[in-house]
Amino acid sequence: MTGTSVRYGALVPTLSAKGDSLLVDATLDTMLSRRTLTSLTIMGLRGLSLAAKFALTLFIAKFIGLHTLGIYGLVAGAAVIFPTVAGLGLIRVLSRNAVSQQLDEVTRMLHLCWGVQAAIYGLISLISLGIGIYLDHLALAAIVLAIVFLEHVNGDLFILLNHLLRPCLANVLMFFRTAAWICVYMILAFIFPSLRDLHILLMFWIGGGLLALAGFALAARDWPWLRPTPAGQHRKWFLQHLKASRTLYVNDIANTVAQYTDRYLVSLFLGLEFTGVYVLFWSIGNALSNLVDTGIIQVSGPKLIDAHARQDRSYWSVFRLLLIETVAISIVLAISTGIVGKIAIPYLDRPLVADWMRVLWLILLGFVLRMAYEVQGTIFYSRYKDSYTLFSGLFVIALSIVANVILIPPFALDGAAIAIIISYLAGIVVRRIMIARYIR
Repeated sequence: MTGTSVRYGALVPTLSAKGDSLLVDATLDTMLSRRTLTSLTIMGLRGLSLAAKFALTLFIAKFIGLHTLGIYGLVAGAAVIFPTVAGLGLIRVLSRNAVSQQLDEVTRMLHLCWGVQAAIYGLISLISLGIGIYLDHLALAAIVLAIVFLEHVNGDLFILLNHLLRPCLANVLMFFRTAAWICVYMILAFIFPSLRDLHILLMFWIGGGLLALAGFALAARDWPWLRPTPAGQHRKWFLQHLKASRTLYVNDIANTVAQYTDRYLVSLFLGLEFTGVYVLFWSIGNALSNLVDTGIIQVSGPKLIDAHARQDRSYWSVFRLLLIETVAISIVLAISTGIVGKIAIPYLDRPLVADWMRVLWLILLGFVLRMAYEVQGTIFYSRYKDSYTLFSGLFVIALSIVANVILIPPFALDGAAIAIIISYLAGIVVRRIMIARYIR
């Protein structure tokens, strides 16, 4: 007799007799087809986002200026760094637990989490607006604060939806906040030159974040939001989850600092114009990283968690397939992007950017290495080996900072790009040793 089990709202056949092999093969083919279709859909959405971000970077460089591009890059860095710091790693634990929880429990956890985050952002708002008043840039401080908050909320929802096996919804909402507003802004700013202003650009960014949040509210309108949460549980929940998340939290900070410290060091040693050039090339590599991470790696993460929980022999097969697929697609994307960049960049009419074209190729190599490093990290995450993730993350950030400080002064932008390659290549070696010695 063939049995079935219910998981994530779907019926999954279980193998109980030899005669069931054809049914199992058909089921596996269906699952692979769905996975391929999902990945292609996500890659398509992320590809559009990649094109939009690349186009915006070129638009700012050509029509507004490298100085503004440098400032925009610093704001974009803040929009990643501050949510990581303020998030305390709570969403990582909440989402990982959500893989095996009922929706009403997930919703209750979100209520508690958002209560904690509201208190944190209340404090951040007072500090940020106070600094804005002191520096006589209150409007800019308020705009950046709104961007940081919206990126935080939408980023948390993106992680949660992926763990709930809703990757298509997660990426449609991400498209709203990373590409839709960019397309609208560039069209209007091209027609109306008066819109070519940093403050106006950032306001469109806020509009994209609000649109994504509205999209989630519409999609989750049937979730059990109105079920009461017992009073007085926020402190207990916070302390319990903070203890569980502290390793992931420190690692998230390490990863974020490792990715964004270089632009601030470039600004310190070389000035804002060179920062604009570096942000242009770095943004291309980072957009590719987001494309592969959200389209391939994050889709497979919950599957690895589930396979480990079942002690399934397919675990390492899933991992090997993920690694091969990720590296192969990353190499293709890197080569294609390098060729397109070489053709497109001369049309910017920015000699300084053309003079440093080789930096793009170095950053693209760093992108491929980073993706291999991130795939290795899925082993630690799916097996709850958070301390291993933390150790390797701290190693990479320390090496990245040291390499940047040493290499940027004598080699300028080449040094910053080489530091990316060195840090992630060393990180791959360290994680490979840890996997071989302590896990396999």
